[in-house]
Amino acid sequence: MSRYISFCINYPKTAILVLLLITGALLPGMFLLEIDNSIETLMPKHDSQYIFYNEVKKTFGDNGQFVVMAVSADPLFSPHTLAALDRFVADLEAYSDFDEPLETARLNRLQAFTGKEAVPAAKILDAFDDDPVFQRVVQRKLAHLFDTTPVLGPRQLKKLETAVKKTFDLKKAEVTDDILSPLTANDITGAADTLEIYDLIETDVRGNRQLPKTAAEIREFKHRLLRNPAFENVLYTREGDGGKISDFGILLKFKDLEDRDPATREILEIIKFHTDLHIVYTGMPVVYVRAVDYIHIDSMTLVPIVMLVAMLIFYLNFRSLRGVLLPLLCLGMAEVWVLGLMGYMGFRITIMGSSLPPLMIAISSSYAIHILNQYYNDFDLISKRGTKEGLFLSMNHIALTVLLTGLTTCIAFVTLCTSQLSAIREWGIFCGLGALFAVMITSAMIPAALTLLPHTFPAAIRRRTDPRAGQRGTLTDKILKVFTRWALVHYKKVVLITGIFAAVAIAGLVQLRVDTAYVSYFKEHSQVRQGVNAIGEKFGGGWGFDILIDSGRPEGAKSPEFLNFMEAFRRWLTADENADLKIGRTDGFSDVIKTMHMAMNNDDPDAWAIPENATDIADYLEIYGGEDTDADGRYDEFEPFVDIDYQTCDVLARLCRKEGQLVGTSEVREIVGKIKAYLNTHIPEGASFHITGFPIMEVQVSHYLVMGQIQTLILSLVIVDLISILLFQHFSAGLLALIPMGLAVLVNFGVMGWFRIALDMSTSVIAAVTIGIGIDDTIHFMNNFRHNRARGYSIDQSIERTLQVAGKAIIFTSLALIFGFLVFLFSRFIPMNLLGILLSLTMVVTTLAALVVLPAFIKITGVNLSPPAKQTWLTRHLNLSRWFGLDEID
Repeated sequence: MSRYISFCINYPKTAILVLLLITGALLPGMFLLEIDNSIETLMPKHDSQYIFYNEVKKTFGDNGQFVVMAVSADPLFSPHTLAALDRFVADLEAYSDFDEPLETARLNRLQAFTGKEAVPAAKILDAFDDDPVFQRVVQRKLAHLFDTTPVLGPRQLKKLETAVKKTFDLKKAEVTDDILSPLTANDITGAADTLEIYDLIETDVRGNRQLPKTAAEIREFKHRLLRNPAFENVLYTREGDGGKISDFGILLKFKDLEDRDPATREILEIIKFHTDLHIVYTGMPVVYVRAVDYIHIDSMTLVPIVMLVAMLIFYLNFRSLRGVLLPLLCLGMAEVWVLGLMGYMGFRITIMGSSLPPLMIAISSSYAIHILNQYYNDFDLISKRGTKEGLFLSMNHIALTVLLTGLTTCIAFVTLCTSQLSAIREWGIFCGLGALFAVMITSAMIPAALTLLPHTFPAAIRRRTDPRAGQRGTLTDKILKVFTRWALVHYKKVVLITGIFAAVAIAGLVQLRVDTAYVSYFKEHSQVRQGVNAIGEKFGGGWGFDILIDSGRPEGAKSPEFLNFMEAFRRWLTADENADLKIGRTDGFSDVIKTMHMAMNNDDPDAWAIPENATDIADYLEIYGGEDTDADGRYDEFEPFVDIDYQTCDVLARLCRKEGQLVGTSEVREIVGKIKAYLNTHIPEGASFHITGFPIMEVQVSHYLVMGQIQTLILSLVIVDLISILLFQHFSAGLLALIPMGLAVLVNFGVMGWFRIALDMSTSVIAAVTIGIGIDDTIHFMNNFRHNRARGYSIDQSIERTLQVAGKAIIFTSLALIFGFLVFLFSRFIPMNLLGILLSLTMVVTTLAALVVLPAFIKITGVNLSPPAKQTWLTRHLNLSRWFGLDEID
């Protein structure tokens, strides 16, 4: 480290140039960063539940990746509303059946406008009067890109063409798998001993829907819609219990796409465009898109705010332009290095990763403060020895200490690699690298810049520190005097109060709960939560479980006994007495059989039941006239509900999240436990079951969070303890270092337990952050205390002098961290808000622990941190003090 500092001071321009070149090389990598926030990508690929979940998707399709829409208008059953609904559905259908000649001709017609000087938007729209569907595509893009711009220039025309070309590509990919709506649904009718499929809305020879226009036609359509009980809470919903129909339902299912974001955004753009309909929507694709939007917003708001906070702290501490600009330059470089490296290596930003940029700024600011603070403390020494020699002596001392604290911070973050969740592993790795980058940059840039800049002392600092100015000291000095008095005079009370706080925190710790429900990340007033609540109320939920019931034999799903058990199970799931299961609706293969039976019995509503005779079921399936597009032996309508052997059925059970009834992973775990208990008791002999689905993945994530938290906490504490022992060559040093860290972690988890703050993806890293950053204050204090003792000062004198010198830097770095973390309160995500509050709280605790509790324990124990007189093999070969040159620093 001494050679590194010496090089930067002797060749300052070269050092600065190298830093700038590295920054310039890594900067383009930032623009390669992408966002990926799906739960599935976090899961370890070897997890048995994850493997089974993907196998189920291959057999039954991805039943969790759909968008549920509630469409309303006044009046609902009117020619105007049905026409508006038809336009909306037609726009959605364009992404499931690609007509290449038609779409190519459309694009060519639009490209004829490209390159012209200026074209009125109205003229472009008029050109497609004969093609209403494509006209709406162009109109949507114009509204999205240019709002109300009346005339488009060449650049705008090119931008319009590019946007429409992206829509062309999405249509070509046929990103939607199925669209179920009142206008596209079909039903089954029985006539002449045959089962026929008919459309609720008939089409002409060109495929255009023949919408009902007269009152009689609308009544007939309504009759068809209400005929099949399976359509309720799917194609329509009622007001209250049995009231009038209030909403039409549309379910759009995506194909199993690697990147669903562009397709989802296209669908949301269509929803926004159709303002003549009131459309409420939800679904995991929507939640993922909104999360990406919020991450972008957080990136644009949190980083500037935390920069402003850092600038304010720098100014209050140093009162000079260089005291603000030099640290800011270092923060910016560290940020570019971390994010640029992530981009080049192909890593993606998650909700967890969105906290990394502001966190890195907060951490980096503490290193800059320590180095600049040391410069001003040694100002007279530098003036006396000369700039280069004085700077070397001053910077060599503090840079070594900063390096050591940076290494401990890095190690604490890297312990998160023990987590099975990729988002947490990657977050820990790059936070650790960020800490090292910050140390490297600040230890080089600041000494190099100070070598080139005039050697001046800010007048404001000199006035506030000059005893001749008649001041009685700054606020910081007064606070440190109070801390000194408590540490030296009331040290027994400090130890007692610490014990009480620890006991209360432990009582809160045992109440800690885990919750990784993705929807809980969003605030109650957010569009995501409002959509989830509305769809929960109207249609019974947007996603849920796949409950697989294996009959135990091929063709077993056709057995009346098995199907009746399935019906009884589904009724139990949604029964009023089982409201705690939060199942709003179920769908299954038995609905198809019941509909067939009713059709073959002249549409008698009482016949909507499972036939008593297995022969009837076999006959129904034999005469059914459905399509088998993929030729797998199942009709297309059956694929979400039964496998190709008709052995296993999939019951789709939607979790109903209503206002004030958000279902977290702890509730999901209880629900699954009750379902398993029921099935274990009632399932037919020879049958078996398995439960999977998106909520199960969330439960698995919570399991890995808990296991990772325990492993990380133990590992980081052990490593920090060992480093302290090897650094100070005393086992007592390791025990002392654990006091501030252990207290801060206990208080954090205690507060979470008492205030019902769940352990989730974001809050799970607080322990590592607390230990990684909090150990900095502890090492700074213990190292300064040891040097004062080595100079012959008593314990009391050493504590007082340490608080006077190191205490100021610790307070200002802690302030930078505290206010930097509070910036997370501006995040759109609840876990980030809580992360900011809890990290700020832990920084307050670690600061008080380092400046009051730690010296109080030193006082009461009389521990001696001086190097041992007798060297052992361990102290000779594992002497970190000698490795880092701390023994030679005076």
